[in-house]
Amino acid sequence: MKHPVRPLAALLLGLTLWTVPAAAVETQPASEDLTALMDDFRAEYGLNEGNFSICYYNTVTGEEYRYNDTKFMIAASTYKLPLNMHYYEMEAAGEISSATMIGATTLADAHYQSLVWSNNDVSIDMLYNLGNFRTYKNTMKQYFTMPDEEIDSIYYADNYYCTSMMLDTLKHLYEGGDKFDEMIGYMKQAQPGEYFKLYVTDYEIAHKYGYYVDDGVTAINDTGIIYTPQPFLLAVYTSDAPGGAEVLGRAAEVLTEYTVSQDVPEPEEPSTVTDQPETTEPTETPETTDNAEPGAVQPEEPSTEEPSTEEPETPEQTEPKKESAEGLPFSPWWLALGGAAVFLVADVVVIIKILRRR
Repeated sequence: MKHPVRPLAALLLGLTLWTVPAAAVETQPASEDLTALMDDFRAEYGLNEGNFSICYYNTVTGEEYRYNDTKFMIAASTYKLPLNMHYYEMEAAGEISSATMIGATTLADAHYQSLVWSNNDVSIDMLYNLGNFRTYKNTMKQYFTMPDEEIDSIYYADNYYCTSMMLDTLKHLYEGGDKFDEMIGYMKQAQPGEYFKLYVTDYEIAHKYGYYVDDGVTAINDTGIIYTPQPFLLAVYTSDAPGGAEVLGRAAEVLTEYTVSQDVPEPEEPSTVTDQPETTEPTETPETTDNAEPGAVQPEEPSTEEPSTEEPETPEQTEPKKESAEGLPFSPWWLALGGAAVFLVADVVVIIKILRRR
């Protein structure tokens, strides 16, 4: 009988693993190939420290590329990324309900309006529901690794962020578990065919974009998760950059192609193991096979013993071992019969001794 606790334990373990957040990967510096690729990309579009900032992070390998990542630039609507994330965390902690009114609508609808349609009025209501502008900005800092002394004062005065902050936010989002499932779902719906989704059509993208034009300044930004076989995080800010939105689409395309190229499986080498002739000596033993994979099942050496005339036992004839309630296998029948014979002999000896005494 199988132990009744084991299936339940396995089920509970499976459910636990299903909800475990993605583990953080140790950051690795950008390879020479990636650095050269991005150097060429910037040269192609005339991008520099005055008009361009980017952060890339491979969630599987930990490879990270940064350029001008601590420069504070107009964030446009990308500020809604950490803002919505904070509300989802408050909901998960039971500090607020999705039915809570935020301005003229519920928080549940506010998330949808802010993330899918980038509704400014609703998002501003969410911002000031936390307090004044300074309180909101201090609240958002919990997601960033940048030390306070490195944060430019303009961060507190206006809608300025840097791509380093956005990458930290994306990492928190990606590793945050199921409490962000709805948020990521809304980000996948947003702006199909635009920004990072302009040229990348083979993989899902969850993004929060931003577009701002005022006072002669055009800021076109995007931040998101691109779900290639090795998902990567990407944050790009621009300011009057040549190429406009084309830069965002091409950056996502170039880095998608690069990331996918890192995931190409190694081709399997053709096997040189063939059927061995019927001889007492194998022509090549597993120990000397050069192309043997570690841990692979290797063919057995031919046996020199005479073949048995008995019928081989088929898998259908082999009974699985039965287990007791404690999970221990029962003894074979011959062992039980042998034990009974020992007790029988002992009884006969005792009876003979009693008869002799009489």
